[in-house]
Amino acid sequence: MESPRATDADADDHRLDPESAGLDSDDRGPGSGSLDAVTVPTAYGDVVVHLSGCAPDSAPGLLLLHANPGDHRDFDPILAALGQAWAIAAVDWPGYGASTVTDLDAITVEALGEIAEQVVEALTAKGFRTCTVLGNSVGGYAAVRLAQRAGDRIRGLVLVQSAGFAPRNLLSRGLFQVMARPGVARRAVVPCARMYLGSTRHAGVRPILERAEAIPRDPDRLAVYRQLWRTLDDPRVDLPAAGPLLPDLPVLVVWGRNDPINPWLLNRRGIARALPHAEIAVLAARHEPFAETPARFLDAVREFLAARAETPS
Repeated sequence: MESPRATDADADDHRLDPESAGLDSDDRGPGSGSLDAVTVPTAYGDVVVHLSGCAPDSAPGLLLLHANPGDHRDFDPILAALGQAWAIAAVDWPGYGASTVTDLDAITVEALGEIAEQVVEALTAKGFRTCTVLGNSVGGYAAVRLAQRAGDRIRGLVLVQSAGFAPRNLLSRGLFQVMARPGVARRAVVPCARMYLGSTRHAGVRPILERAEAIPRDPDRLAVYRQLWRTLDDPRVDLPAAGPLLPDLPVLVVWGRNDPINPWLLNRRGIARALPHAEIAVLAARHEPFAETPARFLDAVREFLAARAETPS
């Protein structure tokens, strides 16, 4: 595993420009407006995938997988910059965003990998031949499982504060079960979001927190939130136990070292065991660095994404 690249983030870093996004003026593609949305029927509900950026027949594909809670809009702070060079597909997990949920008891962290595979299959009909995947938290775990399931269609992974690397012990398993309790989840979802998102002075953080504040009043989304917490206790959600994984796939792990809910210090050994070949970038940020400090995040992923964009599809 490569040595971490420590990158400091300015406290008020929420401005984007082409240079900070890693896009030279000669590299910019067509505009990054929304193109379409794809609805993917699954056993868990109708999953909506939001398409934006370049046309997939003229640009590499980038699949975005969000955290719990969240939806595709969590990535809005980096979407315009990435959309200059990439065909973007951003997923809403069942029960979140525009996606429906049909069986709340069936929603698990492990199931997200299956859902992601179905999304990739559906995107093929839209012109996405291959994808690089950027996943946050449970979305990062789903990205790993997707790569194991559909490796020939995946060019690389960017894992941001990914689930599945921290040690499984009595403390962590107890946390998962406590957070899944109805009363605890209802009371904790907003304070937890405030902790791991960071200051609302960052423009990208405010709308994510506002969406989290609505979850206690939404029974279905609260139930999905609880289920994903509960099923983090599944023994399969232990990537180091099966490591090393994906030895031939380029992987970049991006971690906010100030994340109080999924700390770097608790994950670094598991990452080294599961993905010893991965590149590492450690940022002065929390759980969603792409929202808290988007310019710095884009700078951290620029070279890795550029290399994936040049990979023959």
